[in-house]
Amino acid sequence: MDIDLKIIEGVRNKDADAKKELISLTREYLVQTIYKRYIGLEEKEINDILQATYTYAFMNMDKLIDDANFKKWITVLLNKQLREYMRAKENSGVTTALRELPQYRQSDVDDCLNDMPENQKTVTIMHCLGKLKQKDIANRLKMSEEGVARLLKSGKQKVKDVLDKK
Repeated sequence: MDIDLKIIEGVRNKDADAKKELISLTREYLVQTIYKRYIGLEEKEINDILQATYTYAFMNMDKLIDDANFKKWITVLLNKQLREYMRAKENSGVTTALRELPQYRQSDVDDCLNDMPENQKTVTIMHCLGKLKQKDIANRLKMSEEGVARLLKSGKQKVKDVLDKK
């Protein structure tokens, strides 16, 4: 994900179009990050976490020291929001969804996912970890169901091949 530094400067200057563009460029990546860490979150919960992350980021752009590190910086902010949200959720008696999953070495799964094209990775994460149906994924990503099915089939096969080798 490459972000033009002019967009970040526009966000610093409170330019609404720059904010929209930055959200457009980073949203899919942040959603993938959420799905890699936690499954079982509802779309509303994900949107709430994203909104809190963007709100904090836009209000604190002065804390971003190097604009070239925006992706890393916003990922740290997202992870903070996720921890706070999940802590609050656990305190209300709800456990994280990852506790029920079979344990694979996370680094093996991450390596496999990182080798996939972005669209394939997104579809695979949303289906396998997010437990979303192909139709729901197609609607969220504004893709055809057939396109989702093709990406999912090849993505699942890549994950299976990598995990079978381990």
